[in-house]
Amino acid sequence: MKKVALLLIMLMFGVVFASGCIGSKVAETSSSSTSSTSTSISSQTTFSKTSITTTKAPKYPMTITDFANRKVKITKEPQRIVSLAPSITETLYFLDALDRVVGVTQFDDYPADVKKGRTIVGGFGSPNIEVIASLKPDLIIATSMDMKYLDQLQQIAPVIVLDPKNIEEIYTSVELLGKVLGREEQAEKVVNDMKTKINDISSRVKGLPKPKVFYIVWNNPLMTAGANTFINDLIRLAGGENIFSDIQGWKSVNMEEVLARNPEIIILTPHCGMGVDDVYKSELAHTNAAKNGKVIMIENENVLVRPSPRIVEGLEELAKVIHPEAFGGKYPLTITDFEGRKVTIKSEPQRIISLAPSITETLFYIGAGNKVVGVTTFDDYPPQVKNITKIGGFSNPNIEVIASLKPDLIIGTSMHLRFLNQLQQIASVIIVDPKNLNGIYKQIELLGEVTNREEYAQSVVEQMKAKVTEITSMVTAENQTKPKVLFITWWNPIYVPGNGTFQGQLIELAGGKNIFSDLKGWAQVNMEQILARNPDIIILSAHAGINAEDLCNTQLVQTNAVKSGRVFTVSDDNIISRPGPRIVYGLQELAEFIHPGLFKYSYQPLKCNATASG
Repeated sequence: MKKVALLLIMLMFGVVFASGCIGSKVAETSSSSTSSTSTSISSQTTFSKTSITTTKAPKYPMTITDFANRKVKITKEPQRIVSLAPSITETLYFLDALDRVVGVTQFDDYPADVKKGRTIVGGFGSPNIEVIASLKPDLIIATSMDMKYLDQLQQIAPVIVLDPKNIEEIYTSVELLGKVLGREEQAEKVVNDMKTKINDISSRVKGLPKPKVFYIVWNNPLMTAGANTFINDLIRLAGGENIFSDIQGWKSVNMEEVLARNPEIIILTPHCGMGVDDVYKSELAHTNAAKNGKVIMIENENVLVRPSPRIVEGLEELAKVIHPEAFGGKYPLTITDFEGRKVTIKSEPQRIISLAPSITETLFYIGAGNKVVGVTTFDDYPPQVKNITKIGGFSNPNIEVIASLKPDLIIGTSMHLRFLNQLQQIASVIIVDPKNLNGIYKQIELLGEVTNREEYAQSVVEQMKAKVTEITSMVTAENQTKPKVLFITWWNPIYVPGNGTFQGQLIELAGGKNIFSDLKGWAQVNMEQILARNPDIIILSAHAGINAEDLCNTQLVQTNAVKSGRVFTVSDDNIISRPGPRIVYGLQELAEFIHPGLFKYSYQPLKCNATASG
């Protein structure tokens, strides 16, 4: 809570992005999502650090005016620099002056080896004065977040304060540092490169419709970026309309305002406190963005929120979100599906038929939900799919209805191979059939490639992997036991997941031991087998045909699970049975059942008052 409070204070004063970190909450975790290399700005150009061979002779001593309107005298060319923000360090890198940097913050992570051979001088907004003094710097470069330490810092070395709030001021900060460091020509080159790439991207979206964009800085309270922020600049340059461009700086807004302005695209980042699933569970589900599957998670948020030359990479990310059609894909595109079939996609699909709920969920998660024109009668997530034409059941699609929708792509599973010849006469057909988590990742990436949503697909996969790593690292920690788990899919007859099922894999990843892992697929077992293996935990499917209390009237009262009351029911079978992005929520729930103490999960133990007779 203290971290959130600090975030709110910094946002209210409009200084939070001076370091390129969204407050302390974000700053402490942002390094995990940062790319260590420059990424493509377009299919023809790339943005990377380049050096020039000549430079103007610096004129020392010199006096400059910094962003705090302070006159700062630089008596000689700085050789030992302390940087108090990741964005400053990145700018020094692009100015080819990183070799002069002797101290950086704990959040610096670009370029990849930036901390190697350099001293950590504290965090953003919390520099260690003694450590800085020990480095004997001849220049300290700070942000407005460091103003309360200014007197102490000035006793060590000259201090320059940078605080760019928009794109133009980022140019100014680059040029100012170029002047101070005797790198004026290099600074000019960096700024010109930035402008060239920005012009290239903005020219691609020129004349295109300007969809309404809502950028979520933080979820509680709901916060966004208004005018005089570089996020606002990026949205505009990327061909969108920021729905809150009429407010100033980083501000909180209420849900009623957001719904009234009805965004067509919602932008999330990993540390905004909200995921794609959270949007669909909130009132934001009523927006056009949610209805059309345009809720996008941008994984590498540092290229968006750090005011350095890498901001052009953030512009590219946003432009591809807002106008993916302007960047095209590599069409015609030939892919290999899960059946080993070569399928050629002639152009970016615009009308997609999904033959499975998991496929539909995946398409919405990667920002292609607006392309889905047909789904099965079992599709129920996100809620917006209820308004999409139904093409029949999962195992028995209606070929005539599918044909009437004039799709340009049909995506099915191995269950639909018997319809393949008929479906191929209507449109290109891709078969996906993931059997485990790695297969789910592959499915998401494949659908991202096919729909020209590769960046979003990769972001979804990275978020999933991060969640899986978080959970598995907790349950595999030292001294953690692996309780024996019985998962009952159906009661009469009793069916359980064995090897090669999602539930089986999730139990193991959640820190349990599936007592029927020696069986293959969905297996029928009897009471004698269960009692012989004596589970410590019993987990029931939400639609197993029996509830936890009913187990008290069975021989399962003889198991350690029932004796200890450790019987649980899954809240939603779909999060553990559908091979899509929500599978990680199923993993989380199973981990809570198996290791409640680790996850601070409170539950009411099952209590049986009578002994079953059989």
